[in-house]
Amino acid sequence: MDHVPETQVERVFARIGEVSSLPHVAMEIIELAGDPLAEADDLLEAVRRDPALAMRLMRTVNSSYYALSEKIADLKQAITLLGFKEVRNLAMTAYISQLFRETSDYGNYSRHGLWNHMVGTAMVARLIAQTCRKVQPQEAYLAGLLHDVGFILIDQHLHNSFTQVLDALTERSPVCGVESKFLGFDHAALGEHVAIRWRLPAPIAATIGYHHTPTAYNGPHADVVNIVALADCLCDLKGLTALGIRTAPIPSAQLFADLGLQRDDLSSILEKLDEVLTAADTMALVQVR
Repeated sequence: MDHVPETQVERVFARIGEVSSLPHVAMEIIELAGDPLAEADDLLEAVRRDPALAMRLMRTVNSSYYALSEKIADLKQAITLLGFKEVRNLAMTAYISQLFRETSDYGNYSRHGLWNHMVGTAMVARLIAQTCRKVQPQEAYLAGLLHDVGFILIDQHLHNSFTQVLDALTERSPVCGVESKFLGFDHAALGEHVAIRWRLPAPIAATIGYHHTPTAYNGPHADVVNIVALADCLCDLKGLTALGIRTAPIPSAQLFADLGLQRDDLSSILEKLDEVLTAADTMALVQVR
């Protein structure tokens, strides 16, 4: 992808103010999840510093999404049960969901629909990763969850220009091209820029930047980029779109080959798709209550 000049993105980034960085606790959880020497007590202490997050984690682990036979009453038990990466993912899901609390509908677009698409893409990406075994499922989930974070930031902080994009968008017009026409950049470039500032893992930033143009990516994280590009497309085809209209490109045959997905693998993914998207709807609802 031909990224816009850094100074252009910097100017937009400066305008999004308080969301220019994740809360300190979120940053700490991300670092702990990537630290092989970290212990459960370290993660427990970090989560406890954000009581609202702790409550959301407990609510989620005891929701129908996990369908545990017994309720979990202890935060440490929940962390031990879930593991570091799953706690990280739930924390990020909780924090990002806060960006969607205020409604913003325009035509076929709604923030609620965008949130459902992002969670759905996360869940489908995890399913694809479990099938092809090229990427850890937890990493695929996080990359899928955040792939369209640029859209919500543009909606929040450049809303008038965003509505111009929505007005001009058709299923035959590449969304990034329409965005570049009206904004001078696209949601993928802005999202990647924000991810780097948030110090998110490199595979996540790469996926955000290249999920619409996976063939243009030549770095070491092609597998997760390809997985999320495919998950994005599958959600679109099921009607779970980001903007109320299909915007995800159809993946190339090379993408399937690179992921090692055979016809039986694709059939397995498609058979499980409705069940996974139902679970995604539960997760999305739990987080925005």
